[in-house]
Amino acid sequence: MKYFLTLLGFSLFFSSSAFALGPFSIGVKGGVGITDAFSDTTQSGVGITQRTFSDSNDYIVGPMVELRLPFGIGAEADALYRPLHLTTQINNSLTGAVTTSGSTSSWEFPILAKYRLSFPIVHPYIEAGPSFRSLGGNLDYMSKAGITAGAGIEVNALLLRVAPEFRYTHWGSDSTAKPGVIHAPSNQNQVEFLVGLSF
Repeated sequence: MKYFLTLLGFSLFFSSSAFALGPFSIGVKGGVGITDAFSDTTQSGVGITQRTFSDSNDYIVGPMVELRLPFGIGAEADALYRPLHLTTQINNSLTGAVTTSGSTSSWEFPILAKYRLSFPIVHPYIEAGPSFRSLGGNLDYMSKAGITAGAGIEVNALLLRVAPEFRYTHWGSDSTAKPGVIHAPSNQNQVEFLVGLSF
């Protein structure tokens, strides 16, 4: 009986919260980058060779909000945290080889228009719009804006909406490297797998 009353209380709370939001839906989105944040690139100078690459896939997580309009039309905005992993291997003819690894934080802010099909059980959708990002560390040479497109399906599970999707983002070009500085070239084309949980 106690378990039933607890479950009923949670159900009423979330139902009233969702009702109060009206056409708005809030939730969380998480997933993983399928492509690497940095290109696997080798650059050579006088007596030195440097290779830069991503040493692991980046996880992605953050809050989301969606405005749902009639006829399957909507708009979604996310704030997604993504650490960017980078490994640098430097071969110096005088001092030998040195390898360093680390990660830098980044926040991505896609603002996407969505169109959802009203099928009985699952609701396929497509989305597209601009993306912006804020980068930490010394990555100020990387583009802060790009274009995102995606596709997924939404399934209603009790009080939650579960929405797995694939997203593609094309970021702008890196800025020109400063004289004497070797930058790690970013991968302009990013593919992500994400799952949204919202109510």
